[in-house]
Amino acid sequence: MWAVATYYGILLLTVAVAMWRGGHLERWAAYTALLASVCTTVLAPAPDWSHIEYSIFAIDIVALASFWFIALKTQRFWPYWITGWQLIAIFGHLQKLMFSEILARPYALLSMYISYPILFVILYASGSTRRTENAGA
Repeated sequence: MWAVATYYGILLLTVAVAMWRGGHLERWAAYTALLASVCTTVLAPAPDWSHIEYSIFAIDIVALASFWFIALKTQRFWPYWITGWQLIAIFGHLQKLMFSEILARPYALLSMYISYPILFVILYASGSTRRTENAGA
């Protein structure tokens, strides 16, 4: 339970920083992470990870599409990082789909902990947005 509370604490911090310091795309990325996390919690409250988690896979695909669209809208590099991390999550699902012998724990860990680098990149991007925009002014 503490792991879920820690994750949601970092997620809410990310959303708050994006709202306070981030630009349009940083807020969009933070809202995508928030919506994907809430949907995962609601649609798959207790996944067993022994088989592919289709609802989480679908949510991850939608999040990937959102992050990819953000990457297409900017000249900045950070959206490519979050899109790449999200793509790793997708590949985790695909591997489980192709190789059922993959153990539940590694599949679960990959699916859950891939979110942290995404949140940290959004935090960094949100914190550096105004400095970047103000540097040209």
